[in-house]
Amino acid sequence: MKPNPRMLFGNIFDDERITPSYLARFADDVIAKLIQNNTTNDYNSVLAFLQNAMIPLRKELGEVDTTLNTQVGKTATVDSFIVDFTKYMKDNYVFIAAALGGDKTAAFREFYPKGKTEYNTITKTKIPTIMERLNTVAVTYQTQLGATISTQLQDFQTQWTALRGSQLQQKSAVKTNRSDRTVARRNVELELLKTIHFIANKFPGDVKFSMVFFDFNLLFGARHKSLEDPVV
Repeated sequence: MKPNPRMLFGNIFDDERITPSYLARFADDVIAKLIQNNTTNDYNSVLAFLQNAMIPLRKELGEVDTTLNTQVGKTATVDSFIVDFTKYMKDNYVFIAAALGGDKTAAFREFYPKGKTEYNTITKTKIPTIMERLNTVAVTYQTQLGATISTQLQDFQTQWTALRGSQLQQKSAVKTNRSDRTVARRNVELELLKTIHFIANKFPGDVKFSMVFFDFNLLFGARHKSLEDPVV
């Protein structure tokens, strides 16, 4: 088979189907797998650069991490967390509205821009963005909300990050116009490319083991082909 130079040397993440959220999802999974397999610190160099590159991208996506209270303990699953989080946002809708002067105020809409619907139909892909938003507005309106609600809204982000990171580790054992692609995204793309080449260099020719670190399906929606699919 004739090698594809773009796949070998190009930026495989320069694909319009790869949204920033999908890129972040893929990078988080790579980070989790590097950590899971880093018992001898072999991956420290690429891991540190990739983790640092992800910080601005998470912030840009509206994504960034004491403990949820007794509703969700340390052993809670991601799914149970989502159920409890959705219930909390539904049950406290009235209280947050009252604290902010009503459900028609601009302040309240920062918490519920789409009403309760956004929380009732929440997905794992959207949660990091929503958590960052809630963390920010909970701090902004801390006085009006009171310490209990404000702290709880901020704690959701910490709990989600811990639970999701743990889940990813356990599982592992754009071409948007270039002018539209941000520096933060570009830096993550480059660090991911370096990581791929680092693994390939460490395990030359061992496709099966190298693929342990990369689930390319995470870069795309279910209806799209992954990078592993042959080019027709």
